Amino acid sequence: MAFTPRAAWAETPAPVRAAVARALGSTIVAHTDLHGGMSPGPAVALHLADGRQVFVKAVSADVRPHNRHMIERESRVLDVLPRSVPAPRRLATVEHGPWIALATTWCPGLTEPCWTDASIAAVVQACRTASSHRAPKSLSPVVERISDFDGWARTRQTGATDDWTADHAAPAAALVTGWQQWTAGDALIHRDIRLDNTTVDANSAVLLDWAYAAAGAPWLDLAQLAADVVATGHVLGEPTATKRAHSLLRGLPPEASRFVIALAGMWHIRAETIPDTVMPYISTWRRARSAALRPLVSALIADLHR
Repeated sequence: MAFTPRAAWAETPAPVRAAVARALGSTIVAHTDLHGGMSPGPAVALHLADGRQVFVKAVSADVRPHNRHMIERESRVLDVLPRSVPAPRRLATVEHGPWIALATTWCPGLTEPCWTDASIAAVVQACRTASSHRAPKSLSPVVERISDFDGWARTRQTGATDDWTADHAAPAAALVTGWQQWTAGDALIHRDIRLDNTTVDANSAVLLDWAYAAAGAPWLDLAQLAADVVATGHVLGEPTATKRAHSLLRGLPPEASRFVIALAGMWHIRAETIPDTVMPYISTWRRARSAALRPLVSALIADLHR
């Protein structure tokens, strides 16, 4: 779905923009506003007098405190990532009153509106490269970066809203049980793999937005990728998206399929119970993702019960 446009960089208070320029050590000569993602704050490509192009995202806690916390956390994460991880590098973090801004290196490539076989392959490799590293000790276990994985169980308690949910909530809830144990591990996990959190250049990808990084099972990001291929969509259509996701999951432990089922339940219960007055379209986005995953979830439940 199309997100509401972010705030423009020109609307960011002048002292914040000046502080970013000072932190980068060069005058800002031009900028290009960027859109998409999960923040109401500006995201921008800055063109500097010294010839560099950098990425900056900013937000005010007065608008949405959660996003300020995310930038604070991502700043800390980027500082401890090994250089061999396909991620941007932090250049500066600027705090000014309720505002925070994170500047990183510019990552070349494109973020297409739908997945392709080429972008799936590139992001698979990037996920495998990241998870081949042991998570830095300062990163929390993945159990602290996941919430609402009891979505299907809570849906059973509150009552199904349609026939599909009535038929699937119980087996889905049973398969998700114990996720705190089977997601554990010491691999470096991005934990928020979505198409709009990647950029693909030729045959390689960079993973963006590391605020949820954690230590966990090495297959977690690939499972989340499979879910996003279906939820975001494939250029060849829904049947291809489901087929590609199913194929990817068949090469992973059974727990990966259970993780996808849990994600669908998480999006479902959040859409039903967590209103967002700042970005109300998020509830619609969550509901659409959970609905898009239904054919895959049905197939995964059947697979796991064989």
